[in-house]
Amino acid sequence: MPAPFSELLFRLANLVLAASALGIAALIVRAIHHRASQRVEPLGVVFALVFLGVGMRAAVRVWATPWTLPEGAAATLIAVDWLAAGATFTFLLLRRRYAVFIETAGLVREYETEYAQKEREAQALAQVNEELRRLDQLKSEFLAMVSHELRTPLTAIIGYSRLLTRQVHGPLTSKQLEHQEAIFRGAQRLSDLINDLLDVSRLEAGRVELNPRPTHVRHVVDQVITVVTVAAQAKQIRIENAVPSDLPLVQADPSRLQQILVNLVGNGVKFSSSAGLVRVTAGRQREQVWVAVEDRGVGIPKDELARIWDPFYQVEAPMQRRHGGSGLGLAIVRRLVELHGGVVRAESEGENRGSRFSFTLPAAPETPSTELLSPLEAAPVEPFLNGREVLIVEDEEQTRDLMRVVVEDVLGGVARVCDDGEQGIREAMDRVPSLILLDLMLPRVSGWEVARRLRQVPRTASVRIIAVSALSRSQEREAALHAGCDAYLTKPFTPDELARIVATTLQGQDVGSNR
Repeated sequence: MPAPFSELLFRLANLVLAASALGIAALIVRAIHHRASQRVEPLGVVFALVFLGVGMRAAVRVWATPWTLPEGAAATLIAVDWLAAGATFTFLLLRRRYAVFIETAGLVREYETEYAQKEREAQALAQVNEELRRLDQLKSEFLAMVSHELRTPLTAIIGYSRLLTRQVHGPLTSKQLEHQEAIFRGAQRLSDLINDLLDVSRLEAGRVELNPRPTHVRHVVDQVITVVTVAAQAKQIRIENAVPSDLPLVQADPSRLQQILVNLVGNGVKFSSSAGLVRVTAGRQREQVWVAVEDRGVGIPKDELARIWDPFYQVEAPMQRRHGGSGLGLAIVRRLVELHGGVVRAESEGENRGSRFSFTLPAAPETPSTELLSPLEAAPVEPFLNGREVLIVEDEEQTRDLMRVVVEDVLGGVARVCDDGEQGIREAMDRVPSLILLDLMLPRVSGWEVARRLRQVPRTASVRIIAVSALSRSQEREAALHAGCDAYLTKPFTPDELARIVATTLQGQDVGSNR
């Protein structure tokens, strides 16, 4: 290729390259200036500077560079310059896209910034969740502590009122019996409130575990009627068990089913007028069994039916309440029914027209043995200890004295008492008792540790141990049974409950816990 023609091609290529690159730089600057966001985008500035540099270099090569290229390399350099010129000229033709290009670059940067912000928010949220878990744990510990402190004095109130009602230490007048019954009902009401508060907390945290088994609804209703009889008799209300005797068994936790029905039947009694009727019915619908509690009481306004299941909600205004209650019973009922896989429903035609509460439970898959079909009979309370020794390890004086009275005056045993765990271990080692009633929250050595140590010594390894504690959480019961206790009794308890659990434990039955 002749030198003058090569030089012409070289300078022409750089001229096109310079014009295109400088034009691109100018258009990018214009696009940056007119972009929607007033924020300077660094990526657009970098591209503008790059094309400006390329254009300036090409311009210098057009006007200031002497033609000194070696003849062998000239063709290659000219071809490269024309390729660059063609590329920049093509890019110049896409000038309408520059604004979009700049905005896209800005969006990419904004997305990166937003991603970093989201990551910081996620870390903050994780810290908040951790704090909430810590607060939930503190709440559980606080409720356990408050429950323990409230249950302990209630144990003495309920226990001694029942002993006086049984007239263990002599006859009482009818007025004295009436007053003792009032004391017992008031203490029992406070105990039920504590249990309801704890149950709501456990249900909200998902810490309630069910032990479902084939259960006879009619027998559970009979037990419920026994529980609410005193309140019903005070208002002359009749409770009718209209559950068919041939109703299929349900797959349910018996204690929780009783709790559901106690709340519903108790509500029926509470909101019924004197000489009223509360009726429990049931039937089968496909694979479900429905149970309904009907009353002829004050009824529920239709606009309140959807809200009565909320915790602490009550139809009556707080300052105009006539029937009392905490507003927790129906919330507990709904959640327990749902845990069983059922649904609950409330119906009422309006005020003073009664109400009907119904719920469903799954039918039991198979018929159990005859033992499950008959209700459990309570062990008779009689002096069956016949002089056998019972070691009571309890640091609360009133509770300790109550257990001593039950052991000696009701069950006919001999009680030995101590008020801390270390002394309890020594007493058990010195003279092995037939039974140990063991508190868990003891000074010096806890009740769990006492049980573990006694189980490790052959001399006391087989002695029966009943944990008696105001702690009611499942983990505490499981820890006590794992440590070596044979049974668990939750405070507050009645003398009859203590007597029955002592009887069944000494007979070698697995009685678990009373709640």
